[in-house]
Amino acid sequence: MKKTAHLLALFLSACALAPAAAAQAQGYPEKSVTILVPYAAGGGADILARLLGQKLGPVWGQSVVVENRAGAGGSVGSAHAARATPDGYTLLMASPSHTINGALYKNLSFDAVKDFDPVVLVASGPLALVVPAQGSIQTLDDFVKQVQEPGAINFASAGVGSSPHLAGELFNQMAHAKMTHVPYKGTAPALTDLLANRVQVMFAPVPTVMPHLKSGALKVLAVTSLEPFAALPDVPALAQRFPGYEVLQWWGLVAPAGTPPAVVGKVNADVAAALRSPDVQERLAALGADAGGQPASHLGDLIKEEIPKWADVVKAANVQPE
Repeated sequence: MKKTAHLLALFLSACALAPAAAAQAQGYPEKSVTILVPYAAGGGADILARLLGQKLGPVWGQSVVVENRAGAGGSVGSAHAARATPDGYTLLMASPSHTINGALYKNLSFDAVKDFDPVVLVASGPLALVVPAQGSIQTLDDFVKQVQEPGAINFASAGVGSSPHLAGELFNQMAHAKMTHVPYKGTAPALTDLLANRVQVMFAPVPTVMPHLKSGALKVLAVTSLEPFAALPDVPALAQRFPGYEVLQWWGLVAPAGTPPAVVGKVNADVAAALRSPDVQERLAALGADAGGQPASHLGDLIKEEIPKWADVVKAANVQPE
């Protein structure tokens, strides 16, 4: 009898809270919303955060502030977001480093799964294996041949433990290649040296390098999806030469754990609507990214799947943080 009464009390409590939660979501947002980008300005996460801000501000009737908090491969900004009040007014633009840093940094102050609620996948796509247009490597065959020679190829990345770095390490492991990693403090300086032909190759997010591909300054040899990518239809997938090789570059909004589900649902729905708008679709296509907008659980499942994958790569390559 006591158990039945307890269950009834829980049910009535839930019923009482449901209208309040719905009202909270209906009134959201009542002030400006901050999207934390845990990287320097100019990268894919920053571009997409600002694109969303431009679309969501008028819909919400509130300003959307994009705040860059770079450092430690994205973990500085992520830690700040994890400590924020879970009310929907602080969101984090996460990317693969969100699933990598737990294996790379042993004393993180947050857990990528336990301390965040997934909100919505914003966009995704493969990395592009790019080379200087005037470099010594002109074809995928050139790359495959030279990559077996120790010291012949240096590959640039945005930093130790970044997804472009681990894409190269995963390729080394799967293809028995001998590339040497050259880390930079961000994508911009890495691209600067790549364009100057000081390094030979780079695995880079398509939105970041698309302008250089269009200008002819860089040449793309392959993409890291299992199959050719729609935005670069004539470019082969590395998996066609090295079966099973896949690296997904993605960007998604997460919120501090405990954010009201109704608020998460509203942000998810509003972002999904923004991603369906023709101008955003056109912008994403120009950047070379596929729109997200799936239910929040889709992003949650992706994060959980990627954590063990990158932990294995970090361990096998003995990657140590700078």
